[in-house]
Amino acid sequence: MQVSRFGKNSVLLLTGALSMLAIFLLTGAVTQAPPGKYEMEVVVRDRSTQIYVLDTTTGAVKWVDAMNTPFEQMKGD
Repeated sequence: MQVSRFGKNSVLLLTGALSMLAIFLLTGAVTQAPPGKYEMEVVVRDRSTQIYVLDTTTGAVKWVDAMNTPFEQMKGD
């Protein structure tokens, strides 16, 4: 039995698509941090650096003015 060229290409395409889907699902690729975690955003303007921390549980956004600052002592809400 011979398999047509179209059949071979279809099998390869399907195999590639399923492989990519498996890699995506197994690596746990997500776009947002799960609840109970923190997200950090760094903004550089001119010569100043601003660091914002988002608490994904409460939705509070804090501004960091010094490193090693506890979350409760950060400025803003």
